[in-house]
This record gives sequence, structure tokens and C-alpha cells, in this order.
Amino acid sequence: MSGVVVEFEGVTKAFGHSRGLREVSFCLRRGEIMGFIGPNGCGKTTAVRLTLGFYEATQGAVSVFGTAPATALRDRGWRVGVMLHQPGLCEALTPQEYLEYCGGLVGLEGAARQGRIRDVLDLVGLSDRARASIRTFSRGMRQRLSMARCFLNDPTLVVLDEPFDALDFESRRALIDLLARHQRESGTSAFVTSHNLGEVERVCDRVALVTRGQIIAMGTLEMLRQRLAGRGLLVIRLAKDYAETELPAIARGAKYSRQARSLTFDLGSIDGGCDALLMGLLRARVSIDSVERRSATLEDIYLSLTEDRWR
Repeated sequence: MSGVVVEFEGVTKAFGHSRGLREVSFCLRRGEIMGFIGPNGCGKTTAVRLTLGFYEATQGAVSVFGTAPATALRDRGWRVGVMLHQPGLCEALTPQEYLEYCGGLVGLEGAARQGRIRDVLDLVGLSDRARASIRTFSRGMRQRLSMARCFLNDPTLVVLDEPFDALDFESRRALIDLLARHQRESGTSAFVTSHNLGEVERVCDRVALVTRGQIIAMGTLEMLRQRLAGRGLLVIRLAKDYAETELPAIARGAKYSRQARSLTFDLGSIDGGCDALLMGLLRARVSIDSVERRSATLEDIYLSLTEDRWR
């Protein structure tokens, strides 16, 4: 298919009696960032390994650049950047030495290699640490160096498996900004797996929401928001704790989640709408601190679709 970089068609990957993926179909289009999103164990890394030709599908077909992954990586691997969940870095080297070695593996030589090393170190903010020992790097700095290696060969496709895992908030934001900046400047296609839903929604053009090896929804964030009938959420913060039985029937009959004194309602599930809910709470003498209407986040959508959140 023209304009498609990676395509899964009815892919099942079996491991004995278990299924890592079950009848998964999606495509990554040229120039877009696609997220493959779900909790640990849902099949994200299996999808990455199928894309890179480490696994073969039990059923269905995977193609990269229009051909089998193993063939694509053999013939065009120099145009693919990879950042695995557990990236292997040689701690005895400096970033300069490490990237010189990696550049040689992808066919970069001489001045071209040195120029690309300068470019990617500048991109990830490690130019001033180019000759420091990798052994002294924090987890966030190691992830940035891994991303520099991923971008070193100026790839047309990057595959990133849980690149934001175990990072603090600032490090995650920095890596997300790096990915977005590189995509804007180079037009690279990116396939990103993650369970950090709140962060990924800032950078992905489309997302596939995955649970137990199956895609349960796929599309742009706005398309997925339509899956919540009310197209929004109502967050009510209570002045004090109330037992569920103390809430009026209209509240107990709607879809909502509870965290301490905060109730988050799916607007589409409230009989009579927002005004009826608030009037019902006030008539029941439920004290309210604040009311906020907001759009659904990717996490809200995922948990709603899997019914792991709503009462």
C-alpha cells in the first residue's frame, strides 16, 4: 500500500498455548508517529520484535517498507533506527566513542560520521558530555544517548519500545520533545510502544489501544474521545468523604470513578445530564467544593474501554 511503512494484517503470535498478539491489524503511515499503547504484558514488545523480524507471525503477515521484515532489515536496515526497552550501552566508552562505533556499523564514515555525531548529541542535549564516561550517566541521560544512537543514521523509520519507562517526569518530557522535534524536522515515521498514556498522547498522531494482545480501539485522540458517549468528563470534588450509599441514585447509576473525595463522571452516562446530577447531589445535601468539565484523556479512554475504571 502506497505511503505505508509498517503493516500488520491479521497477525497472531503464539507462544505455546498463550497468544502474545491475537488478530492484530494496523498500519504505520509515512511521516506519522503511532503509539501502540497498553499495560505491561499486553503484547507491545511482541509487536516490536515482529516488526524487526526477531519473530515470525504464527498467522497473518507483517510487512516493513512493503516486504517481509527480515528482508527489509537486510536491504534497508540502514534507514531504520531502533531503541529497545533495555538498550545495551558500553559503559566503558564515552558517548563520542560509542556513537563512532555505532556509526561504523551503519556505514557512516569520515567527516559524515563526525557530522552526524555532532548533530545527534546536540539534538539530545549531550554535547557537553560527549567525552564523559557513560558509566557516570543517569537513567535519563542513558535514554537520551540511546535516542541519539536511534537517530544517528538519519532513519526513515524509528521503532521505540517503552522509551519513557522508569524515567522521572522531566526526563520523559525531554524525550517526548526530542521525538516530536526530530519528526517535525525529518519527517521520520515512528512506531512507539508505551504504558505511559498521559505522556504519549502529547506526541502521537494516532494510537492503538491494546489489551491482552488485541487492539480494542485505534485512531486519533479526538476520534477515540468520541468513544465516551458524552465526549467529556465531569470532575466533582467533595467537601468531605461520603459513603457510596450516601450518594443519590442518579450518581450511583452513572459511570464514575472515585479517588479520595474526587468523583469523575462519564457525561454520556448521566441521566438528565450535568445539571440533573448536580441538583441531585445538592438535594441529598452532598457538599461540593468544585466542579470541572474537561475532555477525556487517553488514560480515561483506555480505562473506559477496558471497564477497569468505571463503577
